[in-house]
Amino acid sequence: MELFYLLLILSYVLLLWSLKQHWLEKNGSPCHRDFRGKITVLVPFRNEAEQLPRLLLNLEEVCPDAQEVIFVDDASTDGSAPLISDFIEERKQGLWVLLVNAGVGKKAALTTGVNYTDADVVLTTDADCILPDFWIDHITKPFCDDKMQLVAGPVLTVTRDGFFSRFQQIEWASILLMTKYLFAIERPVMCSGANLAYRKSAFVAVEGYLGNEMHPSGDDEFLLEKIIQKYGVDSVTYVQAVEALVKTQPLSTWAGFLQQRIRWAGKWRLHGPTSIFPSVMAFVLASLEISTLFLLSGSAGAWLTFFVFWTVKVSIEKHVLGKVLADYQIGHSLSCFIKTGFLHSVYIILVGVRAIFGKYSWKGRDNDFKV
Repeated sequence: MELFYLLLILSYVLLLWSLKQHWLEKNGSPCHRDFRGKITVLVPFRNEAEQLPRLLLNLEEVCPDAQEVIFVDDASTDGSAPLISDFIEERKQGLWVLLVNAGVGKKAALTTGVNYTDADVVLTTDADCILPDFWIDHITKPFCDDKMQLVAGPVLTVTRDGFFSRFQQIEWASILLMTKYLFAIERPVMCSGANLAYRKSAFVAVEGYLGNEMHPSGDDEFLLEKIIQKYGVDSVTYVQAVEALVKTQPLSTWAGFLQQRIRWAGKWRLHGPTSIFPSVMAFVLASLEISTLFLLSGSAGAWLTFFVFWTVKVSIEKHVLGKVLADYQIGHSLSCFIKTGFLHSVYIILVGVRAIFGKYSWKGRDNDFKV
């Protein structure tokens, strides 16, 4: 048994080392000029009155005067829509518009916005995000290549005090690492609607979310999948530059965090085998990591194997995930990686089981996972 766990941790080290090598391969846009087509920024929202004042000021700084910005209200009940309307009127933002969702849910809200605009490229983000100064330039530059149809960018949580915030950042680092790797090997299955851009013509050509609009989650990854199917894998790219980094607010409670992750995990069942594989592997690895506890009931050699396993696991994760965070000017202590290393395995199993058999609640709406 000890040999099995030693081989397992060796395989894990080799895997993370391979992922790091792909991360180090910077993939800047082959274009050396800015995209000159018409661009719109699209922000679907539901009950975000607490977050919107910061986003509105942020957008005012980031967007040129001639920049179209579309907000789509998905049945908010907390005064979000009047807040945006008043801001637009007071600042006389002529190209900013507030729309009412023509349907229900985020996919319908996005479709409402895309149908409204005549822009060449649509940029999407969320109401709780903070956008870098030159976000629009960096995320749209790849569209200078006519074959490019969709561009994904990095997302990380804002740094807050306390371990919970740091745990979320370390987990986000693992998501970014895997996202970049899958794009690099031309098997992309992950992206985030908080930092996404695509041609309107591509959205229309693949008929948007038609065929999966009944699923409440996965707007970003369903669209990625459909665009690859129609235009090929070389029509999409990932921009990892710090200048393109969008920051989102960390969840404030473990309950809310688990509900969000259950929602994310549930959508993997709706994709093909290639898309499901990373989630299955994460669940299996987490289960094997937890099973190392049985070593503590064995001999001195078993105890030593347990110690070696977790020492190596935490060390390689700090080295690799720490590099991802460092590229975005974020650093965490060894103790954060130790606590995250143990807690993350338990969390993955809990989320995986709930995603298969449970329901989740998000933005005041209860949902079942439907296939």
